[in-house]
Amino acid sequence: MISQIHHQSGLSSLSRPQSAASSAPSSPADGRGASVEASSLPSRQDLAAMQASVASEAKSLESKLGPHVEGQVLVKLKAGENGLMDVDGFANEYGASTLHKFNLPNLFKNADGELVQLKLPAGMSTAEAMAVMAKDDRVAYVEPNHTFTLDGAQPKEGVNLPDDLDTRLWGLNNSGQDNGTADADIDAPEAWTVSTGARADAGGPIIAVIDTGADFNHPDLKDNIWTNPGEIPGDGIDNDGNGVIDDVHGYNALANNGNPMDGHSHGSHCSGTIGASGNNAQGVVGVNWQATIMPVKIFSDQGSTDAASIIRGINYATQMGARITSNSWGGGQFNQGIYDAFKNSPALHIMAAGNSGSDNDASPHYPSSYDLPNNVAVAATDRNDQLADFSCFGATSVDIAAPGVDIWSTVPVSKGSYGDMSGTSMATPHVSGVAGLIAAAYPNATNDEIKARLMNGSDKLSQLDGKVVSGGRLNAANALDNDSVAPAAPNDLRAISARANGATLQWTATGDDGWCGQAGSYELRVSDKPIVDGEAAEGQVSFSNAELVATAKPSATGTLEQASFSVVPAGQERTKYYALKVRDNVGNASEMRTGSVNLPPAQLAFEDNMDGGAENFIPADSWAQVDAEGRGKVWTDSPSGNYADRANTSLTTRPISLQQFQGSTLIFDTKFDLERRYDNVYVEGSTDGQNWERLAGFTGSSDWSSRSVDISKYDGQDVQLRFRLNADSSQTADGFYLDNMVIAGDKSEQG
Repeated sequence: MISQIHHQSGLSSLSRPQSAASSAPSSPADGRGASVEASSLPSRQDLAAMQASVASEAKSLESKLGPHVEGQVLVKLKAGENGLMDVDGFANEYGASTLHKFNLPNLFKNADGELVQLKLPAGMSTAEAMAVMAKDDRVAYVEPNHTFTLDGAQPKEGVNLPDDLDTRLWGLNNSGQDNGTADADIDAPEAWTVSTGARADAGGPIIAVIDTGADFNHPDLKDNIWTNPGEIPGDGIDNDGNGVIDDVHGYNALANNGNPMDGHSHGSHCSGTIGASGNNAQGVVGVNWQATIMPVKIFSDQGSTDAASIIRGINYATQMGARITSNSWGGGQFNQGIYDAFKNSPALHIMAAGNSGSDNDASPHYPSSYDLPNNVAVAATDRNDQLADFSCFGATSVDIAAPGVDIWSTVPVSKGSYGDMSGTSMATPHVSGVAGLIAAAYPNATNDEIKARLMNGSDKLSQLDGKVVSGGRLNAANALDNDSVAPAAPNDLRAISARANGATLQWTATGDDGWCGQAGSYELRVSDKPIVDGEAAEGQVSFSNAELVATAKPSATGTLEQASFSVVPAGQERTKYYALKVRDNVGNASEMRTGSVNLPPAQLAFEDNMDGGAENFIPADSWAQVDAEGRGKVWTDSPSGNYADRANTSLTTRPISLQQFQGSTLIFDTKFDLERRYDNVYVEGSTDGQNWERLAGFTGSSDWSSRSVDISKYDGQDVQLRFRLNADSSQTADGFYLDNMVIAGDKSEQG
């Protein structure tokens, strides 16, 4: 017997269970190759009836409940056969969890039944639960968990406030101070009611801060600094045989010695956000009140380092048992040794996305752009929940956002003890700290489970849609939720349209717990091969290895949802496979649902491999064709070496007719080396050759790869496209190279 909750027009609707016979019939195939599975969803008429049955009762109850803990109820269950009651089974049917069983002998648990305290699922109010549970014949009575205070006392409910929660720590608790937005924070006080962290000797994780070291004598850090149990301080001997002498409180990878003292400030600042001692009546509090922070110094006090030092630092953290590493650094080229060091570490690596304000999908930022399952890339938000203007982003390459502007934390005592910094460097330790809370509260959690809690527990924000994978900003309280009930599977998943450059899918939103509440996120993946949940056989791909598609946050239960995926158009018809899981705020996943769709062949509006002459392009200033090894002729903005300072040059196509095209896509091969952030190549479009609109941008560096740009806004028109280099007055580089350009789409039957 399963009770269901459906959301429509913002109102929760609850009902008693339905039999399988009342399930909606399966949807027919759409004739375009989409496979469809049978639906078990209630009908729209059923949903309306559910809403009407309890809406008025819940509304009437709402004003009569008095002060209470919202989202909880006290339920007295009647005794079942032989006096036995399945309390947890009852809770699960409503998507709730059992907080406490008042099973005192001869009091509540007796022949008359048992009293239990339940936590309701997200989206179910206390009044709604009371309205529907009162109709359950197993319930003797149901009432709110009323609250009481001493006369004159007005404590804030549901939080745990330390005595060192400085008002400048808006990222932990934002009440709107300093022109901020209330609750644009990680809900730390709410999270601290569940866990304030734990030191390693109490089962907590070791968190390695791979940075400029840390002031391990700082009065707000010293109690939470790692101490090497195998080392005897000051004896000049490598007691534990790890290759480092007197590494009592960490490692200096740059000097290869045991002194990670911070003479810079950056590492101490990050350490304080993760784990400044809590409730010690001084300074600030970290995300973890108790923690074990391992300082690993990979940067000099002037802020420089090299790959060898970085690799030594990562390997030391791995060797000495770090469960989590916090990496507030990055930039430069892909480095295989650094990649391998992170890959071969069993730790979860939290990494800053970068401060160049660019799209990491187009121009990778390392190490955060390393494609590894055990890393989390972090963008920065401000005190109003806006993406920081300096923060890098990436719909598929940056995972989550966290507070990173005007962050107050510890700095070395020699530099004033406390200070203010901004950057994705400051956002990263917020995430590292919450990862530490999760590992302390759930010590058996895997990297995937911790990452899922971080991602799915984030507060979903429209301004982060398409900017980070999760679409949200870190929420510590959600990430710590004790929830074991998975969402229901979207049984009516199907393709409703197909194009040469992609398809649109549709399904009905399920809930956070089965059909109850509102789910946390969707995980939609596509592939050229059938997708399976688990190990893939030949000709298949596992769900985790299929391409991830960005989706909007889930809507209320019962809402029709849609998502589109894009592909590079091809000249032949082909089949694309898709799979969908629904996740709740802690990462519990629904069963996977799959399907397939046939994409029609694309038609070409333009094609040039650059080897047959220059008649399709109009070069300005420095642009010219050159010979590239293995490619023949290509276009570049810098045929004679590095491009010039203050360059503003362009390569423009002849007018191209898209009069009969739909879903037009520009596809080209490119290699580029540009001063990151300050020098850019923009792809621009114009219908009159005078007014240009920016369509895409490239900065940083990348080896040869295929890129695509949606230009469907010009469908039915004539368009010119141009590649424009814009450089500042300082550093220059090798420039931008262009080869194999195609414009493809669906050609309409008319005209």
